[in-house]
Amino acid sequence: MKKAAVVIFLFLVFGGMNCDESPQPSVKGYIKAGKWNVYYERIGKGNTLLLLHAGLQDHSMWAEQVKVLSLHYDVVTPDLPFHGKTTGNDTTLLAQEVVKILLDSLHIQKLSVAGLSMGASVAQDFMIAYPQRVEKVFLISPGLNGYDKKYGIDSLSMNWYHQFSKALDAKDTPRAALEFTRAWAEGIYRAGDSLQAPVSKYVYDKSLANLRLHKMEGWPLLQNNPPAIERVSNVKVPVLVIDGDKDLPYITQTARYLEKNIPGARRIVMQGVAHMLNMEKPEELNKILIDFLKNN
Repeated sequence: MKKAAVVIFLFLVFGGMNCDESPQPSVKGYIKAGKWNVYYERIGKGNTLLLLHAGLQDHSMWAEQVKVLSLHYDVVTPDLPFHGKTTGNDTTLLAQEVVKILLDSLHIQKLSVAGLSMGASVAQDFMIAYPQRVEKVFLISPGLNGYDKKYGIDSLSMNWYHQFSKALDAKDTPRAALEFTRAWAEGIYRAGDSLQAPVSKYVYDKSLANLRLHKMEGWPLLQNNPPAIERVSNVKVPVLVIDGDKDLPYITQTARYLEKNIPGARRIVMQGVAHMLNMEKPEELNKILIDFLKNN
C-alpha cells in the first residue's frame, strides 16, 4: 500500500458485580494469520471481551480497561497489522479475517468487541461479517469506512490531515507524531498542552515508536466490497456508540450516523474528552462498558 493511500486511510478510520477479584494470570504470545505474526495478550475469566486499539497505538492503550475488566471478563488485546509487536506483511488478508483467525486459534466462539477509532472500523467489519459470533459491540470514537466518499470531510478535520501528511512527506517523523497527538489526543478544541499531560505524552511516544518501527508501510485492510457504510443498517447485534465532545468533527458526524443507521444502537457522548477518551477518563468509560455488558 502506498504511503499516501495509507495516510488518507489513517485519517478516515481514525469502548457491583460479585466475583473473585484476585489477579488473574496473563497469557502473551503470537498467532499466525496469513503472513502475519499477530501479537496478543489475554487475561481474566468469564465471557470474552476483545479490545481493538486505535491507529498508531497498540494493545497497551487499554491498560486501564484491562486492569478493571479482567476482574469480570476474559479480556483479549491484540496488536493489529502494521502496529505494535505484530510482525510480517500480508496486504491480501482483511482485518476482519485476522481477528477471526486469532479468535479461532484461542478457541473463542462468542464474544463482545470494543474498538476505538481504527479499531472501531475493524470491529464494524467483524460484526457485519460474523454476527453469529458477536454478543455486543462498542464503537468508540469511531470512523466509518466509506463515509468520506458519500459525505466528504469537513475543513477542520482535513486541516489535520494536511499537517500530518506534510510532515510525513518531509520525512519528519517526530513532527508527524506531534501532529497526530495534537489532533487525536489534545483535541482541536482545546489549547495544546505541549505533551505535558500523561495521555498526550503516551500517545506521542507510541505514535513515534510505531512510525519508526512500521514506517507507514500499510494499514489494517478493511472490507471495501461493499464498505461498512453500505452494510451497517443490516446489523442486528446490540451496539453502543461512544464519543467525546472535544473530538474532530468527522468523528462526531460518523458517530451520529452510526447511531441513526444501526438498528437499536445507542450513543453516549462523554464530556470534556477528545479522541482517546479511554485514557482521559478511564473510570467513566469502564463503568459505561460494564453497565452495557451487564444489561440488555
